[in-house]
Amino acid sequence: MATNPAGLILRGQTWHIRTTVKVSTKSRRIQETTGCQKEDLATAKSILERRKLEVTKELLDGPKHKERTFAEAAVEYVLSLERRGKSTKPAEYHLNALDPVIGGLPLSHVHQGTLNPWIEAQYGQIKSGTVERTLHTVSAVLNYAARVLRDGNKPWLITQPPKIVAPDWNDQTVPYQLSWDEQDKLVSYLADHLIPPVQFGLATGAREAEITSLRWDQACEVTGLPKYSVWWIPPAIRKGSARKASKDQEGRYLICNQMARSVITGQEGNGSEVVFPGPKGKAVVRFNNKGFRNARKKAGIPCRFHDLRHTFGERLSAAGVPWDYRKALLGHVIGDVTARYSAPGLALMLEEAEKIRRDGVTILHVAGGRYA
Repeated sequence: MATNPAGLILRGQTWHIRTTVKVSTKSRRIQETTGCQKEDLATAKSILERRKLEVTKELLDGPKHKERTFAEAAVEYVLSLERRGKSTKPAEYHLNALDPVIGGLPLSHVHQGTLNPWIEAQYGQIKSGTVERTLHTVSAVLNYAARVLRDGNKPWLITQPPKIVAPDWNDQTVPYQLSWDEQDKLVSYLADHLIPPVQFGLATGAREAEITSLRWDQACEVTGLPKYSVWWIPPAIRKGSARKASKDQEGRYLICNQMARSVITGQEGNGSEVVFPGPKGKAVVRFNNKGFRNARKKAGIPCRFHDLRHTFGERLSAAGVPWDYRKALLGHVIGDVTARYSAPGLALMLEEAEKIRRDGVTILHVAGGRYA
């Protein structure tokens, strides 16, 4: 019968620490879980040695202040994002998901072992990419606690932040490109109010937030260009660099080719401040909703709303549009903004966007809610 390693016992499938640390006449019993599964004995031993060193130091240095919890550090981290003008929503989403698991743990107890049960529970529930982003936020909090947060001169996390490895379940969603026939089929199953924004997304590559928030007053008049060819997307809507504060983000111009302008013309006189309102004439939060998902299911097309943007990008490539113009038309950050966004630059971008053609098919116009 196999014996347990010194200081560790196996309860079920998890290694637990059971040992006593003695320094001179002082001693302390350690009874806690490592969070490591049976097959991860090496990590469990590493955690045991680290905890023995920590307790030895405590016995030598005398009583210490109560260690800060992960939840306390998480709050400080989110506040730091807010102070720097960065969006706090992604971090809050990730931290709320993990709060029941590690929120109450001391910072030194947050490591791969204590996170593994949560990671394993997510298999089949969410994508490994989402798990990776959540764990990245955990690492950011631990680094912030070790490098920035202090109680006097003492860091909140006195040990080096541990490396946290995310799983790779090989479950990434492959981008889907719609053919023109599939586009027609998808449109045939869409509710009336969803047809224009979907067609617009396919014709411009605009992100969902850019479409839902598009207002009539964002249209720009550019000498020599057709009406509705150019629209301004403000920094608050455009997905900019995650490394920049809100005040440093940049807006962009959205270029509309003939197909996109045809869709917009069909929306004139809709009685709303936004170009693509919902059924009640008001702005909507998202078009990637139940109605869109039901339509794609009926059409038998495995596309996401974001695949409309991917389809536009692939059609640009197929039309021979150069890479730098594809980046600009899709709203990616480009270095030569001044030249690209001058009147001649906008004209050149429109010229490239017009290269997307559907031979032998008349561009459709919206009439009475349906295409005619």
